[in-house]
Amino acid sequence: MKPWIEDLAARIESDRPAVLVTVAAARGSTPRAPGAHMVVGPQDSTGSIGGGQLELRAIELARAMIADAAVRPCVRRFPLGASVGQCCGGVMELAFEPIGADAGEWVNAALAHAKAGRPWARIVAIGATPARTRVFDTQLHTLHAHDGYGEDGVRVLAERAANLLAGHADGALLANTRPGGDADWLVDASVPPELHVVLFGAGHVGCAVARVLARLPLRLTWIDTREGAFPADSTTERTSCTDCRSTDTPLAEVTDAPAGAVFLVMTHSHALDFDLVRAILDRGDARFCGMIGSHAKHENFAQRLRARGCSEAAIARLHCPIGAPGIIGKEPEVIAIAVAAELLQLRGTRFDARPAQRRTEAAPPPRSPEPPHP
Repeated sequence: MKPWIEDLAARIESDRPAVLVTVAAARGSTPRAPGAHMVVGPQDSTGSIGGGQLELRAIELARAMIADAAVRPCVRRFPLGASVGQCCGGVMELAFEPIGADAGEWVNAALAHAKAGRPWARIVAIGATPARTRVFDTQLHTLHAHDGYGEDGVRVLAERAANLLAGHADGALLANTRPGGDADWLVDASVPPELHVVLFGAGHVGCAVARVLARLPLRLTWIDTREGAFPADSTTERTSCTDCRSTDTPLAEVTDAPAGAVFLVMTHSHALDFDLVRAILDRGDARFCGMIGSHAKHENFAQRLRARGCSEAAIARLHCPIGAPGIIGKEPEVIAIAVAAELLQLRGTRFDARPAQRRTEAAPPPRSPEPPHP
């Protein structure tokens, strides 16, 4: 799943016109929430804003804008039951933004934030000619009154953008800077994926897992110690959310991973698996530590970890075998789906990244009894 901002950058680079469709508001039961994006070209589209008749009508409208060489963003309201015939029954407002070469500046600025894993937002002047789009980070560095927003406008829009950026998912909303006025701005925020997965191993199962995870809303760091281990087509999975690394120091990758990372261990070597698991548990701040294998492998590793002073609390956090329960099969693709299902259950759950005790503390020597008082 290529991020929509990468898709826009590629289309601008190759001089292909497009319209960016964003779910700007949603009320009632709707197939997608605000912040969903779809990029529509003259003959293709990527992403989704909900499917069904809604999406078909959105694509038709976007392609009509391309054919008419439209330059002004606009918003359209879609009652899903009354006008679209979808049983959801809610109401969605979609923003349509023509994307041409003149959008290159803000798209490249947004792409830089996305590749660096930083949260960012953009503000779009709906109905303006030429269209005005500003991209900024959480410090709102590039949003200024002289851009035409006005002092009050800057305050209102900055507050709304900051609220979106403080959340745990992408979001968008329509806003106005005049009390009682019509919505005239689109505030669209993007935050890095909640889950950062560090996958060790590019064998047949590791490749299957990587291909599934690369299409999910998460960041993936894929590591192997063998030169040339990654498949030739792995470059197709290398989006801004995927990082393939060939290294002879895999334990250093454990050390460098961020707090709260999700670790998956499935290398070609049981000895390396053990060293990685031990290092991950010793960190004390991993959100998840999963290893491919059997119950017998888990018990073998548990005994060895105890012998090296690892606490029972730490050992209990080693998931092996990995994969959501109830999914039966040893085919790599089946394992990959089971692993992805288990990881997706972590989204939206609370996690304390503070290091926990990982080593068994030696018991203090017994104290000598106090002599009785006279």
